Amino acid sequence: MDKEAIEADLNRLIAEDRAVSFSWITDDELATNPDLVRTMSVKPPSGQGRVRVINVDGTDLQPCGGTHVRSTGEIGPVRLGKIEKKGRQNRRVNVHFDE
Repeated sequence: MDKEAIEADLNRLIAEDRAVSFSWITDDELATNPDLVRTMSVKPPSGQGRVRVINVDGTDLQPCGGTHVRSTGEIGPVRLGKIEKKGRQNRRVNVHFDE
C-alpha cells in the first residue's frame, strides 16, 4: 500500500466536494444484494424492515446507520496515520484531521 498515494487520492475526493445522500432499501433488498456490504467486521443495521443506504456521488454506495456529512468538502484536508493489518483482506487506516 502506497500511503502517500492513498492520502493524495483521499484528499482529491474530499476537495471535489462530492454530494452525500441517502435512500432506503428493504431488508429483503439488502439480502439479495450482498455486494453492497463491503466491510467484513461490521454488519449493516437491519431487522427493522428497512436499511439506510449512503451514496457518495460517483464514489461509494453502501448501507450504513451512522452519521454523515452532506458533502465530502465538509471534511477538509486529512493526513493518513498508521495503516494496520487486520486480517488477510482488512486494513484499518487511521485518519488525522487538520484543524
